[in-house]
Amino acid sequence: MPQSDLNPGTVSPVTAGRLAALGGIGFAVASIAGDLVIGPFPGPATPASQLVPFYGAHHAQVLAGGMLLGLSGIFFVLFGLAVWARIRQAQASPLLGGLAVVATTMVALTTLAGAGVYGVLGDIGGQPGISPAALQAWHIMGSEGSLADGAATFLFLLTAALAGLAVPRWLAWPALLLAVLALLPGPFGFLASMVFLAWTAAAGITFLVARQTRPDHAYATTVPVKEVRHA
Repeated sequence: MPQSDLNPGTVSPVTAGRLAALGGIGFAVASIAGDLVIGPFPGPATPASQLVPFYGAHHAQVLAGGMLLGLSGIFFVLFGLAVWARIRQAQASPLLGGLAVVATTMVALTTLAGAGVYGVLGDIGGQPGISPAALQAWHIMGSEGSLADGAATFLFLLTAALAGLAVPRWLAWPALLLAVLALLPGPFGFLASMVFLAWTAAAGITFLVARQTRPDHAYATTVPVKEVRHA
């Protein structure tokens, strides 16, 4: 039996790698699929008179895209759990591990919140009883990027960059750069969010295929040895 299975409070490197691959790739694929299903989206300044016919024709695909984006948030929880496990395996600071949990929760919640807005728009967009003003208000919430999204992504990437023992340097340095770009408004923040998807997929694959030997020592158990005295 592997030593990692002796302690129910730990996650083995193999399990962490599988979680990272499933979560990282799933997060990227579901996010991109959601954006593609929603398709070209009107900007926040679009008049209500143009939004009513848009949602009348596209509300079903907006709803489907919102569901895919919600699924991406669930996948990210798996990815964040794998990063937390790698930090523990590397015996890094407990504070850093706690920060990884907080950052993962924030990214997942902001992703699910954004998906929920698209879900509402898809649900009410085809209903004739919804006023154009209410539809426009929800549309602005969906089309405008929030500061919470950028802050959550910044905190997670900063945690990954600081976790030098758990994350390879070729992933840690880009994470630091993306963390800075995530807080910038306009095209830089949008670019960072797109590259972040590729980063999670690359990190997930790296965790899966890399053979980590050092973290295994974190699972070593102490076997008492009886002292033998010779006459």
